[in-house]
Amino acid sequence: MKRIRFAFQMPLRSHYRFSVGLWLVLFSLGYWSCQSDARNTTRIPPTPVSIIGDTWQEDALVALGDLIDRKIDLDNNLYKRARIYLKQEEFILAESDVNAAIDLKDNVGEYYLLRAKVRHELNKIDLALEDAQRAEVLQQDLPELYVLLADLNQEKKQYREAQNYLVTALNMAPYEGDAYFVKGMLQSKMSDSLTGLENLKYALTLNPRMLRAYRQISSVYTDLGNKGEALRYNGLAIDRFPKKAELQFERGDIYQRNNKLDSAVYAYNKAINIDSTLAQAHYRIGIIYVKWKVYTGALAAFEKALQFRPRYPQANYLAGYCLEKLGNDERAAEFYTAETALNPDDEVANSALARIQYRKQRQYDPAGIFASKKETVVPRAPVVVPRTLDSLRVKIKILQPRRTIDMGRDSAMQIKIK
Repeated sequence: MKRIRFAFQMPLRSHYRFSVGLWLVLFSLGYWSCQSDARNTTRIPPTPVSIIGDTWQEDALVALGDLIDRKIDLDNNLYKRARIYLKQEEFILAESDVNAAIDLKDNVGEYYLLRAKVRHELNKIDLALEDAQRAEVLQQDLPELYVLLADLNQEKKQYREAQNYLVTALNMAPYEGDAYFVKGMLQSKMSDSLTGLENLKYALTLNPRMLRAYRQISSVYTDLGNKGEALRYNGLAIDRFPKKAELQFERGDIYQRNNKLDSAVYAYNKAINIDSTLAQAHYRIGIIYVKWKVYTGALAAFEKALQFRPRYPQANYLAGYCLEKLGNDERAAEFYTAETALNPDDEVANSALARIQYRKQRQYDPAGIFASKKETVVPRAPVVVPRTLDSLRVKIKILQPRRTIDMGRDSAMQIKIK
């Protein structure tokens, strides 16, 4: 029995040794192949292990940047990096990457869909619509594409096309929050504000982080004159997105429309604390200070607005107006000149400039030597004109003598009363 058992064990041991040797050979081949790939810089790096919380996007950007530098799957990695930039609201960088991806491969519908989204955020509506239509031609049959097409068409006031795309999107995805947002926008623009508000609120129910829905609801309530609801939805948006300066600016606009100027200035200052380059907030503060006749503060606000947006409409004129009120005509003339250079047909700025020039002439010529002299008029002798009465219009009564009234006699006083 022992001999038989030993005979059966011998093949098992040899088979085991053969398997171990085979695995060693395969491992060594794989190891040397990886080393060769590393020397040739073609090996794909491992997935970053520090993908934790808020840092995963930065880690992904580093990894994608390395792959792009080494030109590995270039168009696809550019597309992936552009998607991350879109989430981070770095729209210029996203557009640059997706443009490069399309230049490398111009027949991928996903690339055009992403570029349409980016250009929509950059307010390039016509270009975004062209990209979305190109993605549709390339058979991108996705609900988000039809929602985007509906949104772009309603912004271009092409309501029939927008409704057609919206019906398609809702049939494909009946619980898509963006679709109900676009539906609410359409109804609001087609004079059905109350139904539009219901759809916008339902969009928030489906997607509570939809910033555009909060802003649109607040805007509709502001137009309807419901200040309380407008402020409430604006406050909900601020609670979810506290770093959005535009929300504080819109809050200030609501207060300003309702003549709550102190609260408006407070909200505008909070917007500036978040984003000091927000030119419209500086401008609005200047407008309120002009109403209060605080010209020094208004001038500082208008100068800040012009610093961040040199061609801001009417900012140059209002800065010159403040300087004129403060008695600095020379600097005021500079701002008025800048305003007329931007808008030569601005009659108010031209009149202000002429007013300063006239004062300057009067300052150096108090006697008015440049003014045209009036002709001397020799007074003539007065002419006596007889006064006449129009007897047809004036009724003349002849004066009658006073009448004597006999009231009798007082026998006691012996006085006759007439």
